[in-house]
Amino acid sequence: MSPRTGRPRKEITKSVNLGLRLTEETAAKLQRCADALGISRTEVIEKGIDLVEQGMKK
Repeated sequence: MSPRTGRPRKEITKSVNLGLRLTEETAAKLQRCADALGISRTEVIEKGIDLVEQGMKK
């Protein structure tokens, strides 16, 4: 039998899909942040959520 092919399974799966409506200005800010950091827009949003959560704990 041949070895299993395809993409390897991820340890953490992202199963929640979230739709978002942004102004053009906010979308541009998000893209600039992603470009500057070299990460995806999703990762920028996740980092933002982490920062807000940290601020709530103080």
